[in-house]
Amino acid sequence: MPNAKSLPFGELLTDGHFLPVAQLKQKFDALSNNDQRLIFSCGSGVTACILALAAQVSGRDNVTVYDGSWTEWGANEKYPVVK
Repeated sequence: MPNAKSLPFGELLTDGHFLPVAQLKQKFDALSNNDQRLIFSCGSGVTACILALAAQVSGRDNVTVYDGSWTEWGANEKYPVVK
């Protein structure tokens, strides 16, 4: 997906719980500015929800989950794929 960035959801957790809010904020700030719309995807849409929730917990309000995720995007040749 063009302009996609990788943030494995496991990097937002410690002992099965979200990192403290300040640390979550640092993770998202490293990838985007605070006003940027964030669209989360993964293989099938499930773990993207963890990322979206963590973003909201960190104070991001413009958050979307692309529930079709890579399964839908990669299967349709009309969508661009960056290699």
